[in-house]
Amino acid sequence: MKKLLLIIIGLVLMVSAANSQQYFRRTQYMFNPYLVNPAAAGTRVYSPVMLTYRNQWTGFKGAPQTYTLSGNTALPNHLGAGGIFFHDDTGGAISRTGVELTGTYKADLTNTDQVSFGLSAVLGQFKFNNDSLIYYDPGDLALQGGMESTFNLDFNFGFLVLGENYFFGFSVPYVIQSNLKVETNAGAIENQNVRHYMLMGSYAYGLNEDWALQPSLLTRFTASTPVQFDLNVRTIYQEFLWGGISYRHRDAVALLVGIDWNDFILGYGYDITVTDARSFSPHTHEVSIGYNIQASGVSRGGMGNGRVIKRSRISRQ
Repeated sequence: MKKLLLIIIGLVLMVSAANSQQYFRRTQYMFNPYLVNPAAAGTRVYSPVMLTYRNQWTGFKGAPQTYTLSGNTALPNHLGAGGIFFHDDTGGAISRTGVELTGTYKADLTNTDQVSFGLSAVLGQFKFNNDSLIYYDPGDLALQGGMESTFNLDFNFGFLVLGENYFFGFSVPYVIQSNLKVETNAGAIENQNVRHYMLMGSYAYGLNEDWALQPSLLTRFTASTPVQFDLNVRTIYQEFLWGGISYRHRDAVALLVGIDWNDFILGYGYDITVTDARSFSPHTHEVSIGYNIQASGVSRGGMGNGRVIKRSRISRQ
């Protein structure tokens, strides 16, 4: 499994270039992978609940802001469930608010490894507010709708292989590419969810009894946009304090710090923009607050698959 993870990472790093995409991004995905891959729901012996706020390009009027509240839990018979509430304001004129409901099924592999399959139904409200725009051409017929609000249903699929100290997998948000039904002259095909493809992997290596090193990788792309990747490294001290650095290709460098104390989790990411967008604001802040609800009679830690008994650094984050 470790060799396969390295092969996947190597292939992904051979692809360059980046572009913006519909699906909201996360700097601290490595300790809440459920936000990226629905197959992560119910893969731990505890039930994590996490609130995350991201303020991109801080101080710039109309800058993107994203809120997410997520939780997931393991169920009997190798099943799992989860839910995400999200509000993504992409910059004033466009926003998405919705809920994602997830079901998963896990199967045992050799040793303590598992494979998990997840499917989410995503019900979202898409809003487009023409009144917040400044027009170059006030007579443009495509911009005469005022406030438009529509609902749509789509699905996210995920696959995840996980063990005591690692996980890797892929996910496909917006599988059916449902129509957003926004009225324009461009045609329906121009106003729909776009299928995304996301690969992720992480491995925690114990340096000694106190220190562990966790490299991780996330890539994302669509059929019409090039690959963008996040490469991260965290250093973890006694499964209590951690810090790290992240590089998002052609976008930003991020500093990461966090604490895990008595089932409470606090994480902070500070992105430094390296593209031309830094002229608006070079700063992005992301804060995550969470709590791990322990199952009765189960000790803290573990990947949550019922076969991993030892507490694991990767599973706690």
